[in-house]
Amino acid sequence: MKRGIYLVANLKSQEMCESLIRSIRDSGCSLPVRLIHFGGEAIRSSYVLSQVELLRYDDFPEEARLFIAELREVLTDCPMGYLYRYLAWFSDWDEFIYSDNDIVALCDWETLFGYLEGYDLVHADEEYRTGGKFNYYKPESVQAIFGEPALESAITAGHIVVKRSVKMVEDITAAVKWFKKHPDIPKKHDQALMHIASLLGHWKMLNLCKPPHSWLSTWAGDYMNPLHIIHRVQIGNAKISHLHYSGRVPRGDKPIDVLLLPGSAGGLSFRAVRRRATSLIQRLIK
Repeated sequence: MKRGIYLVANLKSQEMCESLIRSIRDSGCSLPVRLIHFGGEAIRSSYVLSQVELLRYDDFPEEARLFIAELREVLTDCPMGYLYRYLAWFSDWDEFIYSDNDIVALCDWETLFGYLEGYDLVHADEEYRTGGKFNYYKPESVQAIFGEPALESAITAGHIVVKRSVKMVEDITAAVKWFKKHPDIPKKHDQALMHIASLLGHWKMLNLCKPPHSWLSTWAGDYMNPLHIIHRVQIGNAKISHLHYSGRVPRGDKPIDVLLLPGSAGGLSFRAVRRRATSLIQRLIK
C-alpha cells in the first residue's frame, strides 16, 4: 500500500507551508510528502525542499493535464493552482492526504488512513453546519435535486484523506458536466465541484467530526487560543486531527495564530513576530 501527503505551494505560501511540514514531522508522521508547484515564484526554503519531492504541472501525464484543463472550463472563481490538488488522483499512491498550507497538524496523520477501510474519502470538518452557503448560490436547489440530506455531506476540500480510484475521476468529470448543466447553482470553485462529484458518485465518506467519532472542530475560528484547544481535548478524550485557518489570512493578531507561524526554533519567526506586532498596534489605534 503506497501512501503519502500532497501539498500545493509557491513562494507566497512558503512560510505557512514550512510551518505545516514542521507540524507534520513534529507529530511523528514520516509519510512522504509531494509538493506541487502552485505557479509563480517557486519555494526556496531549504527545509521544505529537504522534506518534499517537488513536482510541477508538467511532471504529470497528459491525461492529468487534460483533466485539469477540463476542470478549468467550469472552475473559474479560483486561481489555476487551486485545481492542482486534483492531480493527486493521477499519482502512483493508492491512498493520499491532500492538505492546504494554512493548516497545522495536531496528530500523526498516518493514523487517519486507518479510518479509510470501507470508505472512499475521510475528512474532519464542520462544513455540514454551513447550510451550503460557501459552495452554492442556491443550496436549496442542491437539496431539491439530490435530496434533503444532500448538504449534510459537505466537504472542506482543504484537508481530505482519499482512497484513489478511477471511478472517483469519472465522478469528478461527471460533476463538470453537471456544473455546465446547472451554472446558476454552484459557486465556481474546487470545493463545490468535489461535493457534487461525491453526490453524483455516491461516495462512501466518513466525517470524523460527526458521531460516533465526534472529533473536535478543525476550524481555527472556533478557538480563542491554544489553551482553549488543550482544555477541549481533555473532555471525554476528544480528538482533533488538524487546525485549519480557512476564511482569512492569519496576520498574527489573534492568539490562536501562534500555532500557524512557528519559527525553526519553536517560537514565532521574525516575520511573524513583526506582523503580529503590527496587527496588534493597528487594532489598538482603531
